[in-house]
Amino acid sequence: MGDLIDELRRFEPGTQVRLAVQPRLPQEHAVGPIAEADGMVWIGDGGHRGYAPDEVGEHLGWT
Repeated sequence: MGDLIDELRRFEPGTQVRLAVQPRLPQEHAVGPIAEADGMVWIGDGGHRGYAPDEVGEHLGWT
């Protein structure tokens, strides 16, 4: 979990968070519920919000 916290510290606290999924056609999903189980922290899917801009895939190294 420390790795995720370290990555997120680069951004302003008020910045919206979305999950990018599906590299071939990047989609934008909201962050849903967060839970701990099996010794891990799980981030649930908060629902599809649309398609992510092309630059998201570029910044994630998907293109």
